[in-house]
Amino acid sequence: MSIQAFSERTGVSKSALRFYESKNLLSSVGRSANGYRLYSDDQVAIIKLISSLRLADVPIKEIHMYLKVEDEDTRQKMLENWIQMIKKRQDILNVSLHYLESYYSSDHIYLLEKSPENIIWFSAESEIGNFKEHVIKRGKQLERLNIPLKSCYLKYVSGTDLIKVQIGFGVPFDIQTKGLTEFDLIEQMGSCICIAMPFTDPITKIQDGYRKLINYANENEWIPTGSILEWYRGEDFTDLDLLMPVTQMGKRKDLVNV
Repeated sequence: MSIQAFSERTGVSKSALRFYESKNLLSSVGRSANGYRLYSDDQVAIIKLISSLRLADVPIKEIHMYLKVEDEDTRQKMLENWIQMIKKRQDILNVSLHYLESYYSSDHIYLLEKSPENIIWFSAESEIGNFKEHVIKRGKQLERLNIPLKSCYLKYVSGTDLIKVQIGFGVPFDIQTKGLTEFDLIEQMGSCICIAMPFTDPITKIQDGYRKLINYANENEWIPTGSILEWYRGEDFTDLDLLMPVTQMGKRKDLVNV
């Protein structure tokens, strides 16, 4: 059939058919006497599948692979991967919309997508704002083992006057931790989206920062998916943001417990 008839039969525009052919997803079965493309009945189902996958935003390269694969298990795994990809994109869009709708209620809050990270956690106990010595001690312990530090985290555990926390250090995934002692856990933290707030007041007022972030979350109906983290970066870990995970994009995995 001609490209016009094929387009009418499949519901796919002629321009789209030409585009798929230019990307080698579709090939005409021949040419008419006057040089027009010709297509067969057997290609109707294929072009409908191609068009559907493109509307689902599956990359052209992966559609190529899918069409060539004959093993049903492999095809099923590809479909499952696409489903997860779209679910992740859907989560990001939902969070983005939620953030924009609540933006003017607090313009000092921002969105942050945290990449997966290995974190070594240590326990500590002290009064509010007095954990610097613990951070320095544990940081030097890791440096002596030639473990490079990417960032530092502090997570509240319990207490009011005397506070129990976990202090964590982000480290490369392939790092060797032989010789490391007195740590609680090595965690592979999955990727997540957080609402985040810079904190520049004296560290003794960190509770005020927690209250502001929690109040913002409550007022705008954000649902936490994890504990609030104090996230320290920069030289001597002096840059501080408070993070509240609101969407988990990847699974948390405990690599080592002690």
